[in-house]
Amino acid sequence: MKEVKRGDVIIHSYKKQIIAISVAKKDVYVAKKPVELSNDWQTDGWRVDTQYIVFPNPIITSNYMEELLELQPQTSAPFNRLGRGNTGYLFEATREMYEFIIAQTATYPQNENALKQALELVNQIEHPQNKVSEVEVVMELEAFKANILSVDKLAILLKETKPHKSQKTEVEVLYRSPYLKKMVKRMANGICQMCGEKAPFYDRNNEPYLEEHHVKQLAKGGSDTMDNVVAICPNCHRRVHVLKKDEDIIILEKMAKQNNNRYQRLLAYIEKMQNEQSINSLEEDMLQLMELQNEDSPNTNRSN
Repeated sequence: MKEVKRGDVIIHSYKKQIIAISVAKKDVYVAKKPVELSNDWQTDGWRVDTQYIVFPNPIITSNYMEELLELQPQTSAPFNRLGRGNTGYLFEATREMYEFIIAQTATYPQNENALKQALELVNQIEHPQNKVSEVEVVMELEAFKANILSVDKLAILLKETKPHKSQKTEVEVLYRSPYLKKMVKRMANGICQMCGEKAPFYDRNNEPYLEEHHVKQLAKGGSDTMDNVVAICPNCHRRVHVLKKDEDIIILEKMAKQNNNRYQRLLAYIEKMQNEQSINSLEEDMLQLMELQNEDSPNTNRSN
């Protein structure tokens, strides 16, 4: 408790569910016991004033215990090696745990408003001199979600998500879809779409590191769509921006077109599979209905 500082994120767990997060509004301080607490508590103690944000859909910790055990710190952790909660009131957590929990919580649409509040609050405290725009908060939330989606869910969500308008604060914030960014990297499969070499290293999520590049820049009217993006290595990315060679642009335009063609084929396949599943489900329902009708119909073959 004595180590809590202003801006710290606190993850709240109750009955094996992560139900909320809060952000410390100022450093911990000594305070008198609240009058509503029982006499079992000491008169003086530590107090942290927070802004508390509840998740409408809690996260059941047992469903993600393997990931949480891997991400939690080595000491003062909330869970023991068997996945049971350690005895205590407040434990340490890592930034990776926080990001994982936010990502899982973001998969529930009911939690979206709560998560936006949380991200806005964290950004306000971490960057007090810079006003964080709504577009930046939306992109951060979508980035968390994009990291845990399967390819088919990512493709559908990319299709259904409408581009957000750019927003002007001190500088104009151009919306870049995290779903599009993740999708084009999945298509590149760890290979630079310009030089054809493998990604130079893996990021902290153990994925090949490539960078998204808009063939026609957003600031110059380019679209944030699959037919205008490629995934390239950092070296090629710098080359494109520094040299601005026509032959490089031609290569990237060709790759962006191929990306869009592959994406459209993937969407068509996913939609076909969804339709077939719907038809199969309808046929199964009809068969079950017919069986029930047969069971309910009177027996016409009577013996004399």
